[in-house]
Amino acid sequence: MGSGMGMGFGARRGEFRFLILMALSQKPMHGYALIQDIGRTYQRPVSPGIVYPALHEHEDMGFVVVEEKDGKKVYSITKEGEDYLKENEEVVDRLKAGQEYAGKVGQFNFMRDIRDIQAMIMMNADYVDKGKMEKIEAILTEAKRKVATIVYQ
Repeated sequence: MGSGMGMGFGARRGEFRFLILMALSQKPMHGYALIQDIGRTYQRPVSPGIVYPALHEHEDMGFVVVEEKDGKKVYSITKEGEDYLKENEEVVDRLKAGQEYAGKVGQFNFMRDIRDIQAMIMMNADYVDKGKMEKIEAILTEAKRKVATIVYQ
């Protein structure tokens, strides 16, 4: 199962709006809670710069409504939003399969470690010269070999 353009397991470009509606179909949430829920469900970081514009678009389309509660905007799916999910059942089913896959992957904490290593290298790219990168690659190659001996024994 492909991850599809970095949006999460099973999600393809342009389908993030379905993830929002799917999450809101479970319960109303404020924006930050929605970001956390989607990130946790799909084992991928989610940017507020993607979520909030999509929420506004959904609101304009009548798929969500927003209420002020305890000083926070809380979003809820509407009947039109639920109907939209039903009309796109094939996409929703594929995304649900992606959720299940992400859940299986997410049970292993090493996936977070791998993302952390990648982020560490990228954020410090100016300090990671060719020699350091060769050392890092050697460590990861050896780790991959050791994991393979465990998995395939």
